[in-house]
Amino acid sequence: MNWIFLSLIYAVFNAIYTTFNEQHRYNGYVLGIWRGFGVSILVSPLLWTVPLINSAPYYIILILQGIMIGVYDSHIFFASAKYGSHSCSGFMATCVLITTFMWWGIDFRELEDLIKKPHILISLFLILCGFSVSYWQMMKVKISHRAEEYLYPAVFALALMSIATRFIAIHGGGIYTGVIYYLTISCLTSGIYNAIMFLRNKESPLETKEKMSAKAGPSRKELLLAPLKSGNVVWLIIFSTILITAKTIALREAENPAYVIAMLLLSPIIIDIFKTNQFPCSPMSLSVIIFLGLLLWLVG
Repeated sequence: MNWIFLSLIYAVFNAIYTTFNEQHRYNGYVLGIWRGFGVSILVSPLLWTVPLINSAPYYIILILQGIMIGVYDSHIFFASAKYGSHSCSGFMATCVLITTFMWWGIDFRELEDLIKKPHILISLFLILCGFSVSYWQMMKVKISHRAEEYLYPAVFALALMSIATRFIAIHGGGIYTGVIYYLTISCLTSGIYNAIMFLRNKESPLETKEKMSAKAGPSRKELLLAPLKSGNVVWLIIFSTILITAKTIALREAENPAYVIAMLLLSPIIIDIFKTNQFPCSPMSLSVIIFLGLLLWLVG
């Protein structure tokens, strides 16, 4: 049951991660660059403390994971700056169901066990649906169709990242080894991905062409150094390292990655607590908590 506690830590730091650019409004690619390279450099000395893994598929998954992290980071950072953290979080409700079905398609053993217990399978499906619907209603997301199209890749990236993280954690030998390889190689790859995207286009993909041409804006150098000058990049690297560590261990221990993602969706409630210093007592918020409690009771 340690994965529940670790998932809660993941949710708390994800709340910080999601709201980070809501106020600062840095370039999303730039934050992805600092986050990726920063975490990798911070943890890289620990590579000397873990055994070398001689598996080409393992390194391929690490690199693919880094690309997905890059996609997810840039989308969330850009969208939170323009539409706010709640708009970003609202689309994550569908990620629970997507991750569940993806995992069942990969791990047939879990699905076979559930099919033998139809009452558990039906209960689990109803709870996940109820949780997702309640969460969606709680968020009351109203943003443009363009923003929807922009955010959906982040939803699928998160689902795939969760499954890939479980593979990295399990096949890396011990928990510690898997975490170190993730923090160094995958994060380095995500930094490289965002650097390439930044060099291709420094502007936000959510800005219209008219606005891009109407203003020259700061140079690439100014955009790149902005988070460093304010000192915020240090905090981004620190809480990202904690977030990834908690997430990786939780996904290793949970039976299904979707259960960890379900805990992750507590982040908007945590954000509201941070902002208002009180628990949001709306019916939908309470429904989310109830359905999540039922999920943990069923799978715990």
